[in-house]
Amino acid sequence: MRRRAAVLATAAVLAAMGSLATAPGAAADDAGPWPGTEGAVLTDGGTLTNPTTGTVLHVPNVGAHATWAPDGSRIVSAWRSVRPDGSDKLALPPAQGMRSTPSYQDLTFWWGGRYLVFSSNGQLAYGLSDGSGAPGPLLPESLEPAGVCDTDPTVNPQGQVAFERGAQGCRDYGGVFVYDSAARTVQRVLTDAGQPAYSPDGTRLAFVRKVDGAPQIFTANADGTDVRQRTSGPRRFANPSWSPTGARIVFDAHTSAQADDVHTTEYVDLSTGELTRVGDRAAGSNPSWQPLRKNGVGRVWGADAYSTNIASSRWTWNTVGQNVPGLMNAKSAVLVNRDDPSYALTAPALAGKKRGPVLMTPKTGLSAPVRRELKRAVRPGSTVYLVGGTAVLNGPVATQLKTLGYAVKRVSGADRYATSVAVAKAIAPSPKYVFLAGGSEYRAALAAASAAGADGADAAGGVVLTNGKTLTASVKAYLNSLNPDRTMVITVGAAAKYALLHGSYPRWPSTYSYYPITGGTDAAISVAIAKFWWAAPGQTALAHTGAWRDGVSAAAAMNVFGPLLWTARPALSSEIGGYLRRESAGVDFTVAFGPTGGVTGTELNTVGAAISAGGRYFEYRPYYDGVIPARAGQSAFALGGDGDRPAAGPAVAAPRPAPAGARPDLASLRTLHRQ
Repeated sequence: MRRRAAVLATAAVLAAMGSLATAPGAAADDAGPWPGTEGAVLTDGGTLTNPTTGTVLHVPNVGAHATWAPDGSRIVSAWRSVRPDGSDKLALPPAQGMRSTPSYQDLTFWWGGRYLVFSSNGQLAYGLSDGSGAPGPLLPESLEPAGVCDTDPTVNPQGQVAFERGAQGCRDYGGVFVYDSAARTVQRVLTDAGQPAYSPDGTRLAFVRKVDGAPQIFTANADGTDVRQRTSGPRRFANPSWSPTGARIVFDAHTSAQADDVHTTEYVDLSTGELTRVGDRAAGSNPSWQPLRKNGVGRVWGADAYSTNIASSRWTWNTVGQNVPGLMNAKSAVLVNRDDPSYALTAPALAGKKRGPVLMTPKTGLSAPVRRELKRAVRPGSTVYLVGGTAVLNGPVATQLKTLGYAVKRVSGADRYATSVAVAKAIAPSPKYVFLAGGSEYRAALAAASAAGADGADAAGGVVLTNGKTLTASVKAYLNSLNPDRTMVITVGAAAKYALLHGSYPRWPSTYSYYPITGGTDAAISVAIAKFWWAAPGQTALAHTGAWRDGVSAAAAMNVFGPLLWTARPALSSEIGGYLRRESAGVDFTVAFGPTGGVTGTELNTVGAAISAGGRYFEYRPYYDGVIPARAGQSAFALGGDGDRPAAGPAVAAPRPAPAGARPDLASLRTLHRQ
């Protein structure tokens, strides 16, 4: 499940996050790697200084211990996160399970912006960057005994966390230690050192060490070798932070430890050793340089909806015998009738479980493109699942598949509702969760199916369909066979909720719990599912509300990577824009499925601004027929018409992030009902 009923267990989460470092295309560049564009210098309280012009601005809603998201799209400070202009404020919940009253100090983003690591009264903690769950201790007690004081965490792209460890009471500089989340070890790399900061590429550390009683800035290799002093003299320096290029280090400079201190923000050029003051007047403490990384928006499409379906498979799945980084190896395929949405709505959930594409073919037989795509992506001998009876996909479809060397398994029932039950049982005979969605509400059902398949081979539930506000006998019998104390029943939309609450379940307890997901629009429901199921995803999919075939393609191609979001035309739905701005610290790529007749170029421009620092800090990546030409990175500001179709060129793999993580609890949606 993407969400769990209790606070995330540290070991389980770090085990999952450890896989991010080696996942193809994983976007785990917490401070790079670049070189990149250097933005403004931020200090506590929201002071923003342009280091070139000296111009000073104030960002509202920014407190102490402020720092930037990896792409410069959000600022996090004690107890809150905001966009660079101070808007879209998110409250950060108190950490749970800490040794003392929780606080947010020394904040830093982790794993591509999806997580936060911070110090809480001398103990390290971590949590989701969108504030959707209570943080908890980062280190197990065996690695962080009560007698130590751990502060100033910093992270590298490999997922390691360096921090200062001192004596209880946090007195003076202790040493710099590194926590390896994959190996579950803590090792000291520097003695008599504190306030560490990883370089953008993670190969070096900046830190503070006293010389003749005055704290000075030093650098070293990440393993503690090649120590070099970068400042000198009677002044005192603190809180180093690297520029996005890795060429400069910005820090606090003080003339004295007494009341007559003159405090400035300065940086040192590592090639020349020259010190430069940032701005003409004193600012706040703890400077950090805004990294302006370009995020991506993309489009996967073909000449029509059927070609888009093939393109989505090519974008996700390897060619048999190849192993292109960023693509997955298909273990099966799921076939649906390309002209009947009622039997296609649950297919993405089955495809996620069985690890293969969803392909749309005519009722009477395999189309030539589907035949070619099966041969390209799925090994002979693999199982191909047919969703629906022979009235939905005729006997010749199965015969043709067997001729191609595939095993055929038909998953069907007497109607679309019974078929949805059969699909759910094929996914998980003893499900941990079941989504309930309207059989004629394809947008809600497909968003739910994408979520249900999101755990891939570990998926433990499916989607069953209601007949408007009523349950058919097959669906009612299936629900009655479950135990709501062991299986989460998740209703999607008002009709499904009504159908559940007005049904009778003799085997259920008199009072049962369920999880209603509601929203006033299709976009709002898809956002509600995304918030419920995914933890700060790195990637999202977008489809037009009027294009069910594009929605099937999007849900099947993206379900293990992020949520399916629905938008209307011609402007991006407000609910989608708000969600993407909220998740912008972690989301670095959003892809639309279908041509500009679905999701418009204007909408993609709005998406790009929402997930990045704004302005032009995103680029467009076209995947016509599922591949991208070598001349990638064309401007995102000319997406309309033929500009979406790139010139021919050699194809390269689509970059893919690691699968999304689990969410921490279900308490916000759990509802009791007495039957």
